[in-house]
Amino acid sequence: MKRIIMPIAAALAALVLPSCFQQNVTITLNKDGSGTIVEETVFGAQMSAMLGGLGGLGGAQGGDAKDPLKELTSEDKAKERATKLGEGVTFEKSEAIDADGKKGARVTYRFADINKLKYSDASEAMGKALGDAAPQPEGDKAKDKKPTTFKYADGVLTITNPDEDGPAKEGDKEENKEDAPEEAGPEAAQAEAMAKAMMADMKISLKMVFTAGIAETNATHVDGDTVTLAEMDMGKVLNTPGAFAKMKDAGNDSAKAMEALKDVKGVKVETKKEITVRVK
Repeated sequence: MKRIIMPIAAALAALVLPSCFQQNVTITLNKDGSGTIVEETVFGAQMSAMLGGLGGLGGAQGGDAKDPLKELTSEDKAKERATKLGEGVTFEKSEAIDADGKKGARVTYRFADINKLKYSDASEAMGKALGDAAPQPEGDKAKDKKPTTFKYADGVLTITNPDEDGPAKEGDKEENKEDAPEEAGPEAAQAEAMAKAMMADMKISLKMVFTAGIAETNATHVDGDTVTLAEMDMGKVLNTPGAFAKMKDAGNDSAKAMEALKDVKGVKVETKKEITVRVK
């Protein structure tokens, strides 16, 4: 599940905007193996205004720029994503979110058989919708990602996390060295304060809900009928002493970052290769 959190966080950090962002994904499984996927993406007021202005600017100048916020609710893009989520996955509906200046989208997909579901994180869909406003970081391209897969039989679901990448290449090591934190000082304190201001309201989560209830599981984070596979509340992370330094020290190494942050308040990540859930 390290692949779920870090790519999204990195893409958002690239925006460098002091604004709220939340992305919550819920996969619901029925006892017969069918279910739904709900991907909810919400931007804060300042980012919403900026993104909305991009579409208006393109139109005013006679260009073909599309409104990134409207693209988030695009049925065509959602249907295209559905084909990548596995055989039999269909787009059900897309709803615009607009409240208190915050804007975004809630997209629902439906699957008939979770055995055919291959879930890739929602950052790819978000990146395509926002276009140049949210560039994907180098080294984390969608083509290099492997999906999370599911096997459901006799009332037992097995969730298999994708393998991590092999040993880092020499060039990657050098890049991480360059990203290593400098000695503490006024500049470091200023950078930390700026990060807190920019990302304090950022929240990311991936959860599974079992409508029949959970009889038994080896999952690490369980609450009632819900298993949390990945969750990050950046406000809590950045308010934990030393957490910001750990994130800087990890550089572009997502595995190292999640290992360093696994015990930090505000972070939940399932590190097991396989998670099993027996439904009631």
